[in-house]
Amino acid sequence: MINPLSIQKNAVVYSLLLILAYVITGKLGLMLALPPGYASAIFPPAGIAIAAVFVAGRTVLPAIFLGSFLLNILVGYSAGHQVKMTDVEVALLIAVASALQAYLGGWWLKHKIHYPTTLDSPVDVVTFFISAPVICLISATISVTGLLSLGLIEKSLFFTSWASWWIGDTLGLIVMLPLTLVAIGKPRAIWKKRSLTIAVPMLITFALLIITFVVVSRWERKESLVEFDALSNQISEQLRVRFESQEAVIGQTSALFSYRASEKVTRQDFYHFVSAIKRESPMTFAIEWAPKVTHRERASYVKQLSKEFQDFEIKQLDAQRKLVVSSDKDFYFPITYIVPLKESTRAILGVDLASLPDRKDAIQRAISLKAAIASPPTRLIINDGTELGLMLIYPIHGTSQDGVLSAVLRANIFFGELFKPFAHTVHVRLTDVESGKYLYNNFADNQIDSLYTRDFRFGGRYYRLDTLPTAQYYQQHRGWQSWNMLAVGLFGTGLMGALLLIGTGYTARIENLVKQKTEELKDSFYRFQEITSTLGEGIYVTDINGVITFTNPKAQDLLGRSESELLGQNAHSLFHHRPIEGSSHTERECLISNVIHSKQPYKSTEEVFWHKNGSPIYVSVNSVPFFRNNEIIGTLVVFDDISDRKKIEFALRASEKSFKEIIEYAPIGIAIVSLDGRFTVVNQTLCNIVGYTNDELIRRTFQEITYPDDLSLDLEHVQRLLDGEIDTYRMEKRYIRKDNVPVWVQLSASIFRDENLTPQYFIAQIEDISERKIRDNEVHQHAYFDTLTKLPNRRMLMEKLSQALSQSEHHQRKFALFFLDLDHFKQINDTLGHDTGDIILKEAASRLLSCVRSSDTVSRLGGDEFVIILNDVSSAHDAQLLAEKILNNFSEPIDVNGSELFIGTSIGIAVHDGDTKTTIRELMKRADSAMYESKASGRNRYSFYTST
Repeated sequence: MINPLSIQKNAVVYSLLLILAYVITGKLGLMLALPPGYASAIFPPAGIAIAAVFVAGRTVLPAIFLGSFLLNILVGYSAGHQVKMTDVEVALLIAVASALQAYLGGWWLKHKIHYPTTLDSPVDVVTFFISAPVICLISATISVTGLLSLGLIEKSLFFTSWASWWIGDTLGLIVMLPLTLVAIGKPRAIWKKRSLTIAVPMLITFALLIITFVVVSRWERKESLVEFDALSNQISEQLRVRFESQEAVIGQTSALFSYRASEKVTRQDFYHFVSAIKRESPMTFAIEWAPKVTHRERASYVKQLSKEFQDFEIKQLDAQRKLVVSSDKDFYFPITYIVPLKESTRAILGVDLASLPDRKDAIQRAISLKAAIASPPTRLIINDGTELGLMLIYPIHGTSQDGVLSAVLRANIFFGELFKPFAHTVHVRLTDVESGKYLYNNFADNQIDSLYTRDFRFGGRYYRLDTLPTAQYYQQHRGWQSWNMLAVGLFGTGLMGALLLIGTGYTARIENLVKQKTEELKDSFYRFQEITSTLGEGIYVTDINGVITFTNPKAQDLLGRSESELLGQNAHSLFHHRPIEGSSHTERECLISNVIHSKQPYKSTEEVFWHKNGSPIYVSVNSVPFFRNNEIIGTLVVFDDISDRKKIEFALRASEKSFKEIIEYAPIGIAIVSLDGRFTVVNQTLCNIVGYTNDELIRRTFQEITYPDDLSLDLEHVQRLLDGEIDTYRMEKRYIRKDNVPVWVQLSASIFRDENLTPQYFIAQIEDISERKIRDNEVHQHAYFDTLTKLPNRRMLMEKLSQALSQSEHHQRKFALFFLDLDHFKQINDTLGHDTGDIILKEAASRLLSCVRSSDTVSRLGGDEFVIILNDVSSAHDAQLLAEKILNNFSEPIDVNGSELFIGTSIGIAVHDGDTKTTIRELMKRADSAMYESKASGRNRYSFYTST
């Protein structure tokens, strides 16, 4: 009597085994999934589930549902180390789709093939192969559509994910159904007998294919990340440059206080000076000046600033980050000057930077170290305190007023605009290492690790840049060679299984067929002789000892021997290998003779036979063994003369050698460059120019070693070459040597195209022109600069003045022209000598340069005459301030060989307003006239030109 409890217990055990098999094989299968997709190249559980329903019916559907659900819960947990509601929704969706596919697939196969089955009928096997891809449409369509609706995959990835899912399920079904039937199928005796003839070969082949797939896919993944590494390097380099530019900005701003060390920097001075710097650094949100104000100085400081700004107070942030009047402290660092001064920044005037702990720490470090220090990432006071940013703080000490300069950097502008162009292809995360806070992060929530990391030091703090490819990057750089190889291999494995299934069912018939074919082969031998006599290849047959028993006419012709000279002779000693002189032995055993020993076919694209006259004959050879009653009885050898091809190969090798020697010993650098910019062939001259070894240079692209300022023009020429607009181009550019020193070269580049005019690679000739550039710079220096003072000479002055006049009249902007003449210089020069005069002239040039902005021009016109072009003045008052500054500077004595000399200067000023047209000659005449008026009025003073 059958025990119902035993049946129920067995059902539970089988269900648990099915769940375990589903989860384990599914986990292994998903290890082959390529990011960022959810589908695997082969998904064994799909085949196991359909086979289980085919064998056991609907009773196993709960186990299939539970197995799929648990598998996808594990996948979700592995991705984020937690199970979210989305993971449960995805698991339920895929479990329903998998169970539905298993039910419909098992039902359809049982309806068409029936069960139990031996699955050895060609009709049944073909039905299975045709049904498999149709059945597997179910889960792929339902699951991928659901993932799209949940927002877990992008629309651009829908078809790729769907196709991968469908192919993975189809291959899983084709491979796993026969293996599952071997394990649990009925009739049991037949399927058990097939474990060695079907299961073992399929499993071995399957394992080898998976190993090959993993190796190839890893190689593809490595290749796909080449461009990502280049983009990450580009991002990190741009970030480094941007960091350095901010340190330069704060350093340039500090120069204003160094120039005015003995006097207070006014708000107007600060605005004009910093505005010019700010225009060159738009990514800097604001530049602030905060003097150090003691508690004793607070009242007078607030009173002074109230004259400019009504109700001005020194302020601080309260617990709710609201601005309130600052409490009493020993000292304050209130924001006094800020550029730009507008609605969003005016509100923070008077805010005590030292009232904020993070700013206070940064101020103290900056003062202690006397260096620029960056604050931790913090919420800026601007825009209601909702915006993240940081401040670069620089101490000012030893001037008329101590304090700190700060550059305010908004994260969304300073970093966001830098990283935004790469958002579609690269995830970027910038972390302040000390605080652990992110300054920028567009990584997904479940993305923790990165593929590229670089550390930076900026403002005394450490930052870490992490990058990771986006889904779009993977989509654009996905390689399909491994998947194609796996699909074909797995389909072949399934097909092999199908053939084995059919073969094991028809063994007896095949044996009878073999006997019949054996008899037919005897009859066909004579036809063989007739056919071989007309072939264009040489053919001969040997017995087991290598003795020739048959040859065709072509073999006799190629070997230069008659049929009688060949028959009965040992082929190995006769013409396969030349005998050693004075010996009856051959040089070595012929490779073709190994067919006898190995009992395996032999194929060679190149062997050497020997003609009767002793000359070599290069041949391609195919040799197969003859068997009778499973014993080898001889070999059939087919060979073809390839001597003409070998001559061509020798010629090509000689040509290639000559070509390589020409390149290697060329006196200029020569390189072959791939279409993506990678060096493929370089000579030693080029390696010497750029300082890399051959192996180092081969691993780089021309973009990596090109000076950044020259790259855009170079790439523009390259694109024109690719588009066929030009056949060649020549340009002067700079490479960055391995030691980071720029080197000037002259590049001549052309493109090689095949017979279909398709671009194949670039040919580049590189000549080192560094010495010529140095000579050119020296000529330029001599032509445009005064040799004594290093100031622009008359020629450059005329060019600068022409530009200033043109811009003034075009934009209706004012500028001023100063004519200066050193007072009593001729007397000093005649009395004390020209050496003393030269010292005075150089000191005068230095003092004039210290008085002007970087955008202004100081020139030596000749003798003791100097000219200043003061650009972009708002009124004559600006020119007056500069003139007074110059006179004040010249009031200090000049140290000449230990003696102090005093010398003044007479200044003439002509202001051009841009509304009226004039000439350079007229403008210089006006300034010169004003200068003589200063001399006439007593010297060491300034005069403005007036038309009356």
